[in-house]
Amino acid sequence: MRRVQIEDIYDYRYVSAPALSPDGKKIAFVISHPDKETNSHFSDLFIYEDGKQRQLTQSHDVKTVLWLDDETLMFPSMRNEKDKNAVKAGEPLTVFYSLSLKGGDPRECLRLPLKVGSIKKLADGSFVCLAKSDFSGEGDLGWEVFEELPFWHDGGTYSSKVRDRLYIVKDGKADPVTGEREQVNCVNVCGNDVVFVSHDYEGVMGNASGVALYKDGKRIQLVKDSDELRCRWAGFWNGKPIAALSDCKKFGMLQIPEVYLLGEGEPRLLFANDELIGSGVLCDSAFGSGEKTAWDGEYFYYTTAEDTSAVLRRFGPGGLETLVKTGGTIDYITVAGGRIVCSRVGETVLSELYEIRDGAFVPLTCLNEKMNTEREISAPVPLTAVNDGFEIHGFVLKPAGYEEGKTYPAVMDVHGGPFTAYGSAYYHEMQVWASRGYFVFFCDPRGSEGRGAAFGDIRGIYGTIDYSDLMAFTDKVLETYPMIDKERLGVTGGSYGGFMTNWIIGHTDRFHAAASQRCIANWITFFGTSDIGPTFGLDQCAGDPWNDTEKLWDHSPLKYAKNIKTPTMFIHSDRDYRCWMVEGLQMLSAIRLNGVDTRLCLFHNESHGLGRNGLPENKIRRIREISDWFDKYLK
Repeated sequence: MRRVQIEDIYDYRYVSAPALSPDGKKIAFVISHPDKETNSHFSDLFIYEDGKQRQLTQSHDVKTVLWLDDETLMFPSMRNEKDKNAVKAGEPLTVFYSLSLKGGDPRECLRLPLKVGSIKKLADGSFVCLAKSDFSGEGDLGWEVFEELPFWHDGGTYSSKVRDRLYIVKDGKADPVTGEREQVNCVNVCGNDVVFVSHDYEGVMGNASGVALYKDGKRIQLVKDSDELRCRWAGFWNGKPIAALSDCKKFGMLQIPEVYLLGEGEPRLLFANDELIGSGVLCDSAFGSGEKTAWDGEYFYYTTAEDTSAVLRRFGPGGLETLVKTGGTIDYITVAGGRIVCSRVGETVLSELYEIRDGAFVPLTCLNEKMNTEREISAPVPLTAVNDGFEIHGFVLKPAGYEEGKTYPAVMDVHGGPFTAYGSAYYHEMQVWASRGYFVFFCDPRGSEGRGAAFGDIRGIYGTIDYSDLMAFTDKVLETYPMIDKERLGVTGGSYGGFMTNWIIGHTDRFHAAASQRCIANWITFFGTSDIGPTFGLDQCAGDPWNDTEKLWDHSPLKYAKNIKTPTMFIHSDRDYRCWMVEGLQMLSAIRLNGVDTRLCLFHNESHGLGRNGLPENKIRRIREISDWFDKYLK
């Protein structure tokens, strides 16, 4: 069998946006794949029915789909050059096409002079959509005016006086439901009812949010838009609006919300399970979008993370129950006609479409069978370390072609977040390193998701107990696998993992090469340059740059850069406004002044999510940069 190669991503197929027809008999879904010739991702619409799949589009730009009825689909697409050129020129335009499964070509059915982000169908045949709205009055000029916080969003979008606004679309015309200063973060429908989460602000966007219901042409405020409650999500259960709410008093903005029934006086608690609605474990081998919540009659479904596993739960008359639990991912779900379908990535298999029956995943597609059967894939081996009385759960990948008696280098990979979780799902970058002869190990230190809010709370103490947990897990790996050469250890990670990589090399010399990706180096500069700096930074640092300067500096890796002796490279993107490139540049400058070998690879026009949704060539170059760096110093 051939070992996994960096360029194998060109052979990967990704399933997303699964959608069951209203009667539950057909499944529409999107298959995406990287295209080498155009350096882009092709995405097309497919249908699965009676045990067979067939392709419906070949325009390569279909990313989402919705059912108009049991035989008709609708999707956004740009199918003529005039429309494509208009969008390239900055004109707000979204064109939708309908396609009958009884035959015929896609036909244009809706044209909106808006940049639509999502659209849902109402029972009366009208639609509700989210679209960008700019009330700055500046237009598309050769400059940008910054007047609000945040002034930009990750990916290169400027956001001063720009909102995601809710519209009702009827007879081809879109009428706004929300105000021009109101940011809508979530919208769901049930029949003709629309529930949405929004925050009306001017100048500075806070952590507040409210919940409203649009019903019979009127807006009904269900939860006041204030600092008293923060809503992360709203939807429906048994035809009634529900929302995930928290007061943020105990664990700050990352406090896990509880689910409440709305619209019958004061919000009434339905259930609380100390877990996030619509989350899961991390993976770099999924692509696209879709739904992570669903409802069908008297049941409400959601994905979440439980320790290092992804789970699907259901709330109904019998309370909360677990339908399925996996070491892989559960990416997107759809429910209709008594059926549950999802897209997922397994522990050693790539993305496929599955039906969930009797607590098991039943595969419906075999898109990646060749990759799954013809590559030597290293299975994740669970490992637990104990530190300060806490179990720290993680995994180890053995090198491809492992031989007893040999010694090997190893790489520790630290996840982002920090309130996210590693599981045992297939990770392309980790499989690449295993194929190149490395042990790879990774874990969920305190600060991670999946074990409740208290375990995940590291506000104001970044770099302390989490660092201790990572070092304890490293010790356990070396104890369990003595064939790992202690003098050939590498460390990498992105976002929070980049912060922690920077922190680690400033506090220990045990790692002999490092690759810090989309990192945080300085909490003071992060506060004023990140799109989440004034909210996330203030909350997670438990202080601000004026009153708590020393505290923020004490927890900034840059303070300890003078100690760094580890050869370190940096990966950054110039449209990453979550962790702007100034963070990596500060560390690069400090390390170079130490006389230590360093390098920064800056990717143009990429966002914080380069490793997951970047252009194929850039994703490949990113992994090659890291791999070559490790090879240089660890082999």
